[in-house]
Amino acid sequence: MEQTLFKIFDKFWGVTEKKDDANHAAQHLPEGIKEENNFAYLPDGDRLHLLDAYYPADNDGRLPVVIDIHGGGWMYGDKELNKIYCEYIAARGFLVFNVSYRLAPQVTVREQMQDVCAALKWIGEHLTDFPADPNALMLTGDSAGGQLSAYAAALSVSEPLRKLFDCVDFGLRFNCVTLTSPVAYMNAPGYMGVYGRLMWGEKPFKQCVKAGLNFDEIIDRAPDYPPALLITSSGDFLALKQTRDMHRLLMEKGISSRLLDFPKFEGKHLGHVFAVMFPESDAGKLCMDKMAAFFREHI
Repeated sequence: MEQTLFKIFDKFWGVTEKKDDANHAAQHLPEGIKEENNFAYLPDGDRLHLLDAYYPADNDGRLPVVIDIHGGGWMYGDKELNKIYCEYIAARGFLVFNVSYRLAPQVTVREQMQDVCAALKWIGEHLTDFPADPNALMLTGDSAGGQLSAYAAALSVSEPLRKLFDCVDFGLRFNCVTLTSPVAYMNAPGYMGVYGRLMWGEKPFKQCVKAGLNFDEIIDRAPDYPPALLITSSGDFLALKQTRDMHRLLMEKGISSRLLDFPKFEGKHLGHVFAVMFPESDAGKLCMDKMAAFFREHI
């Protein structure tokens, strides 16, 4: 049954990839951005254990750092999926690291967390090789990458959680975290839970009793969780409720959290991770400007 489900979902992501390729072909990279590509954060030759760095070419000082984890339902994509988005963040005066990680079904979400933590460890060990301000660090991610970023932010302040997920101590503390449409309740009822449990390597049609599949099961072990900005929109059919639920949970736990819940923009609903997919759009620019302002508030 699990193999059949993976085949069905793989076809869906194949269609999505064609749409994303067409979307990217119609966009333009911002001018004046220096790229440093394909750093291996693990020395195993896996093309998904690579990351890029982008920053303004005319920079002559130390820049605040943004680390981005791409989405794609844990099954699809690599750093190229978010390259244009990341370069538009860089154009706002940041050093941006854009990270790939291995995908399901070859690995589970647990192993993806281990990849993300390994990438964060590499970044921490090599910050001095880049024009980076080590005291200004933000972690961001969208959709599945939002879940991975949300968990990584918790692991950054919790040794017990790092042990739970068998992740390295990557030694970074984040000023804040920005989560765009984070799908972080993976043991939820309905189709989201079926898909989420499959990604964790659990039985998809059976409610899982193992702790850690939902964000609310780990947050109490991370009392020093960094301030969070959560982003969603009226047309976010995948993660509108989950994003609102996460914001409500953080507030209940006394963790600083701000919600950007975009209504219709110029008469149209904004879709799932709209700013990531359309960073040149007016709505995307507005969202990214607010994200940049949030980061600068916490530097």
